Amino acid sequence: MWIAGIEVTTSVSENGLDPSSRTFAFLGRIIRMTALARATDAQIDAVCDAFATVSWPLDRGDFTAVAERLGWQLKVETSSGVQHRSGYPVNLPTVRSLIAEQAVSQVTVAVSDKSDDRAGLRSVALDVQSALSRHLGQPSGAHAGDPFWELDNGGRIWLKTVPKKVLLVVEGQRFADVERREERLGLGAD
Repeated sequence: MWIAGIEVTTSVSENGLDPSSRTFAFLGRIIRMTALARATDAQIDAVCDAFATVSWPLDRGDFTAVAERLGWQLKVETSSGVQHRSGYPVNLPTVRSLIAEQAVSQVTVAVSDKSDDRAGLRSVALDVQSALSRHLGQPSGAHAGDPFWELDNGGRIWLKTVPKKVLLVVEGQRFADVERREERLGLGAD
């Protein structure tokens, strides 16, 4: 039975609930949310604004200030990277940052629930792409179906759909320049 976009079942065994789905009991029934959660447009806009205005290379201290402004909570810091919890309304709100030569080279932000629901992930990716396009304009290009936007400061923002989530990937100028050289040479093209 469906009620306002929510599938209502009488027992878990009747529908084999996906453990990554959001489930809860309501009036003695198991309810499964069918839409995947994602970061809000305002959260996506804030990430875009934060990284469009930095100067590359972005050192650890400046990155710490950016993460604090975005409301990210430090989880782990190593010589090769930093992990944060974004606080976004997704079931695995991770932010992973790579450090190369004491500067942040790449920041990967989970912007969707982790799920096996390919159609749901595709829907989230289209929603997030629309939000990015409203904020940054049309994508500058795409590889393997994943769109990217060039930033005026030399960085690049990707929207990537991987097998179980949708990610926003910010690349520093150095990483983005390597990709641009590869593109000019015809390497890594779709």
